[in-house]
Amino acid sequence: MPKAFKLAALFLMAGGNSPAIAKQEIPREIVVTARSIKDTEADLKACLARKCPPDQDIKATLAHAENQFVAGDYRNARSTLVNSLGRNRRHKGKYPVEVSDLLRANGNVATHLGEFDVYRISVLDMRDTLKDALKSNDYRVFGAEIEVADSRMKLGYLEEASDKYLEIEKRALTLGLPQVAAIARLRDLSLRVQRAETERTAFRKKDALESIDLFLDAPTEGSEKFKIVAEVLRSRLERVDGNSETADKLIARYAAMGGTEQPVLLYAMPIRMNEAQAARAMAGGSDLNRIVTNVVENRWVDIGFWIGADGKVDEPEILRNQGSTDWTDVVLKAIKTRIYAPLKAESEGSTPGVYAIERYSLTAQYENDFTGTRIRQRSPVVKIERIDLTG
Repeated sequence: MPKAFKLAALFLMAGGNSPAIAKQEIPREIVVTARSIKDTEADLKACLARKCPPDQDIKATLAHAENQFVAGDYRNARSTLVNSLGRNRRHKGKYPVEVSDLLRANGNVATHLGEFDVYRISVLDMRDTLKDALKSNDYRVFGAEIEVADSRMKLGYLEEASDKYLEIEKRALTLGLPQVAAIARLRDLSLRVQRAETERTAFRKKDALESIDLFLDAPTEGSEKFKIVAEVLRSRLERVDGNSETADKLIARYAAMGGTEQPVLLYAMPIRMNEAQAARAMAGGSDLNRIVTNVVENRWVDIGFWIGADGKVDEPEILRNQGSTDWTDVVLKAIKTRIYAPLKAESEGSTPGVYAIERYSLTAQYENDFTGTRIRQRSPVVKIERIDLTG
């Protein structure tokens, strides 16, 4: 199972667990070093045949579902997870962490299929499973609460997500958990920056900048080390308007410190698409005006790119794909704009670099009663889902 690809992991935008490696060591093709689907399927069947304990069942399930997902078999990956939930959900009292991992994985796979209602419910069930079994001040409970807020943001309920982040921050401070509070606050700041980048209004930019400055000027005790993340958010926001001064200063600071061990994303242009489709959907009128015009079933690509020693991205390329790639220009364009902090050299004279691989899936949300019938239809607003496959 690829080490860095965890269906049960909390997906974050920046950085990752990518090891620094010499550029010439990476072949141009993908080399599969994980166990095959046949092997993980056999492991899961053997586990079930011997009536293995729930934790072993879930571990084998996640390994096999992960292999299916990486192979592009999203529907069978989700079936594997759903079947395991049917067997193991009742054991959540004894194995809350394992069952929550299963629920999280189910939700993450569902988003790539356009099943956003499944995603919403899975995240809530994951949070409730941990909340019912663990102490209220357990970091895993707070992590799950942050994921719930993340899900509200992902589903478009931005004000609700912001309120949730700030409520988590307040509760964490009350319980004496300043670092958890800082993480929640930074998620809120990230949301405000994303809104400013997307909406491009003076109000949103002012709101984001003032919120960042408040965090930087008055950090809570124990959260000082997170100030650099707020500075990164500020640099992203300022770079949108062509001001690279903050980003340049951050790059210089990282370089003076000898560079970073892992990639730290300083700037990334959002993936922009769907404006025309969203306008058609909002216009109403004929049902034909609201039916999705793109084919989104079985549309995914794996994109590889180098993050150089200077933090700049080399030409990204599609390594493999399923279906047409005519929708990927906006993804490649966004990746090209990324700027990471300078990377630390492994040894004197070496050329550090990180090769990253990311999966992008084209999908559209399923909606009920979309065209006046009871037949489920895809939304006309196409989405692109991302996950890091870096090994």
